[in-house]
Amino acid sequence: MVDELQEELEQLRLTYATSRPAARLGVIRQRLARAQAEFGPTRLVTVVSAVEALARSLVVHAPGRPASSSHFRYEQVCMQAPLDLVEGALRLYGADPAVDLFGQETWQLFELAHRYRNLVVHECTYPDQDKYPALVAACERVLQGLVTAGGLPRLVAAQA
Repeated sequence: MVDELQEELEQLRLTYATSRPAARLGVIRQRLARAQAEFGPTRLVTVVSAVEALARSLVVHAPGRPASSSHFRYEQVCMQAPLDLVEGALRLYGADPAVDLFGQETWQLFELAHRYRNLVVHECTYPDQDKYPALVAACERVLQGLVTAGGLPRLVAAQA
């Protein structure tokens, strides 16, 4: 059982390491669509993770980087924080810096969303419900900015 689980984990990582951003976005869109009805902390975890996943894929598969070495680049960035991944992706795709692109408030809210996500996941807790709408909205704006910077098909507003 343990060996099967380990093998599946490694296969999933390899799949996502080698999947181009458009393919990752397809999976992200499916997950976000299912997350529409999720409760505050679960939705927050999903949307922060969506930003993180797309930013990581954009960094790994930036223009001029050979696909054959994507798994090595994935290993280099797999533990980077979402803020660093977003900033790196924007830089690699020639977009404005995050604070300029999203505005100070959105970028600060995204940073807080990341910290709240970690609190929810690592402390098995969740904050008051009134905190989530602004945090989720900031994540959605950052995700859409990554889609635009990466030249990917735009997200439908109801799914973002």
